[in-house]
Amino acid sequence: MGVSLQALAAKRGGDLFVPLIFRLALRLEQVNWDEALEDAPLAAHALASAQKLFGTDACVNWFDTGLEAEAAGADLARDSLGEISAGAVAQVDLPDPGAFIATPAIAHVLAVTRQLCETIGEHACVLGCLTGPATLLRRFFGSPSAKRLVTGLDAGKLGTTDGRQLDKVASLSMALARAYCELGVGGLALLEEAVPQSPALAGAFDSLFNLASYYGVPIVVVSRASMSSAVCDMYAKLGAGYIVAPGSQDSRVEAIAPGTLSEMKASMPHPKGAGRLVATTWEVPADTAPESLADFGARLKR
Repeated sequence: MGVSLQALAAKRGGDLFVPLIFRLALRLEQVNWDEALEDAPLAAHALASAQKLFGTDACVNWFDTGLEAEAAGADLARDSLGEISAGAVAQVDLPDPGAFIATPAIAHVLAVTRQLCETIGEHACVLGCLTGPATLLRRFFGSPSAKRLVTGLDAGKLGTTDGRQLDKVASLSMALARAYCELGVGGLALLEEAVPQSPALAGAFDSLFNLASYYGVPIVVVSRASMSSAVCDMYAKLGAGYIVAPGSQDSRVEAIAPGTLSEMKASMPHPKGAGRLVATTWEVPADTAPESLADFGARLKR
């Protein structure tokens, strides 16, 4: 297994610099979205180069909340950077975990992950990215169906068919997480951008946290929007290593809006014990000036 966030925190004592960099890394190496999808070594090289350039303590293996849905058959419209602009729910049954892992989209991301673990995994944490529960449901089934499912779950009145669908979604997430862990990632990042979220829905993914515990890797919950205290409490109960969200109350985390890095002074007082996870609440924009990000990291570690 590659180095984990806990191991880095224990070893260094200071803050861990974890901006979530993906499309910026591709831009700096002049790799477009189609090339990133077709050439795993090229994508891995771009991500590893950005990790080295900015001196980050962790590197995402990919950053795409449509990955699992497209692998399962959903048709998502994207812009030139690969950002999802629209989506149509696939009117097909979700695949079994084995077939899901064998799809070209998942196999490609696993190839990128393998190369990152082999090249930088000993000195920086490779974060295997998974789509969060609420976003997964929206991507797989569409917003109305996802809302109905969560409402039933919250009320304790989830129908048999919906219950089976939820179990299958969780099993696909588990399969991808296991594949990442087998390759040696040092952590898992659960990327959530759909709202509202639900404590009961988070709890339905408890097996994912058990798996992470078995492999000895932390799960970093990353939310683009603020999370309720009830959802945060549930993730903490499940064993989340860190919760990175706007207004996060996790004392081990300094959550930073990705577009404001150049405005931060990187001079917050250090807590006692292991350092904080200084992380962005979402992906750093592709048009971010690299010098501003490098300057923030340098000031943080000064």
